[in-house]
Amino acid sequence: MRVVLERLGRTVEKGRNQIHRAKWLRQTKKSMLVATTAVGLFAFAIFGGCAGYTAKTNGGGPGSLLWSADMETGDLSQWFFPMTGPVGNFGGDIENSGTANAVASTDFARSGAYSAKLTITTPDTPTSGARLFRWAEAQTYPQLYYSVWYYFPQSYTPSLFWNVLQWKSKHVVSGTVVSDPFFSLEVGALPNGEMYFYLGDDHLNTTFQQPAQSLMPVPVGRWFNVQAFYKCDGSGAGEVTIWQDGTQLWDIQNVDTRYADGDCAWSVNNYSSGLTPATSTIYIDDAAICSGGRCR
Repeated sequence: MRVVLERLGRTVEKGRNQIHRAKWLRQTKKSMLVATTAVGLFAFAIFGGCAGYTAKTNGGGPGSLLWSADMETGDLSQWFFPMTGPVGNFGGDIENSGTANAVASTDFARSGAYSAKLTITTPDTPTSGARLFRWAEAQTYPQLYYSVWYYFPQSYTPSLFWNVLQWKSKHVVSGTVVSDPFFSLEVGALPNGEMYFYLGDDHLNTTFQQPAQSLMPVPVGRWFNVQAFYKCDGSGAGEVTIWQDGTQLWDIQNVDTRYADGDCAWSVNNYSSGLTPATSTIYIDDAAICSGGRCR
């Protein structure tokens, strides 16, 4: 299995090299939050029971909830909080590109009746992506914990990359705003169809694989949790930690996790240049961002 994973890693890296520039030149994000973002988050922290930002606690205790989305509104409006859509002081966004759609659905739900249903058809000049973004929290607190529950109804096989979670950084280059991925959680597949996660450092165009002897498969037909700690830093002191169902997969330290003159944004995605079957759907529920410790 180690040989298979190494070959898959080389194939993925080669493919990512081919599409890396195209990914970086995708449409830029809408303008970031205005100065009232901090006020809105402060009010949310007071009335939502948030104790404010504290340093990393190695995930030893539950953190203070800053934001969450359970889709029980019957739509995806929670992703825009403190607004309910892309107007005014909205702290997140829904972005579809290529052939993609993101909606609230009652097909499957981890809690309540609704989850977010992300569907894409690949390829589409050359990628398709359904992406649910949050940036308000990451622009206010430099290090946070992120949590989301996934449901994969079946197995899919990516031809190059399949991005289901990422952090991006926006900055200005020659007067033009550019938004690029820095770290992404990607899905690979073994020859037998079993799926697994690997971590992409998109800024350096490299990947981090799981050890073959302890490879954790991506479950099919049940809800599972992914949590992350992300220290947003452009001086080489950044950190990325990923857990799958409570098991730590990576703790990458002393890396750039944003541009030195940039910001950070987080998104949960169904985003690929090619999957088999070509039309794929995944579901996400109970997304959360916390400070001071891992989300409950």
